[in-house]
Amino acid sequence: MEDEFKFLKSKIISGRVYLDLFPFDKNDLVINIGCGEGPQAIVYAGHYKKMIGVDISKERLEKSKEIMKIYNIDNYETLCANIEEIPFPDKSFDKAIAIDVIEHVQNPEKLCLEANRLLKGDGKFLITFSTMYDKYRNLASMIKHFKPWIKNKNEKGYKWNPDAHNQSHSPKQWIALVERCGFKLLKSRANTLFPPLHLYGFPKFWFTNNIIYKITNFFCKIPVLKNYGQALVCVFEKNKVI
Repeated sequence: MEDEFKFLKSKIISGRVYLDLFPFDKNDLVINIGCGEGPQAIVYAGHYKKMIGVDISKERLEKSKEIMKIYNIDNYETLCANIEEIPFPDKSFDKAIAIDVIEHVQNPEKLCLEANRLLKGDGKFLITFSTMYDKYRNLASMIKHFKPWIKNKNEKGYKWNPDAHNQSHSPKQWIALVERCGFKLLKSRANTLFPPLHLYGFPKFWFTNNIIYKITNFFCKIPVLKNYGQALVCVFEKNKVI
């Protein structure tokens, strides 16, 4: 059967970073916060007992069901809900992931508090923060006379759009925000130091070429330098109940 969702392939390819930095146990119950079409379920296939993807978009969740059939994944379930108020009991999950989503929400602290609430006492949380990616997009938009990618919430006529990047903070500010929600940072790295060349038709050779991947992995973990990747990938452990 021909894969009708080729647009997800680049997300699956780049997902090897998450698998390397944040491995699962095969008995883990995982919540995928802001899952979209669910590429992480494919990246981590065979490495978890069950993953539940939560997203506000019914359309994306319907697409994810078709995608899971294509990839023969039967232990992935979805729930349509606001990720700032997820209807699951406390301490339901071993791991939580939130990939490319916190910059989209209205209240980032609510997302992080929900992750804390839903994780068991020794639970761990993988989350990404957009760093240079938005700057690259904004620069390209300015050059082409398009509107900036991030709209200032103080602008007249601002209206929340879940598909847009609504939040912008420095890496230090993002980490402090998550730690205020009862987490402790364990480790972090840039996803890649390459600019988003895939937006201009280049294949993601920085992930698919193993030699380049190993070299960039080294530089992506260097303090200070890692803050200048497309995104900062962070692993937190639950530090306290809020």
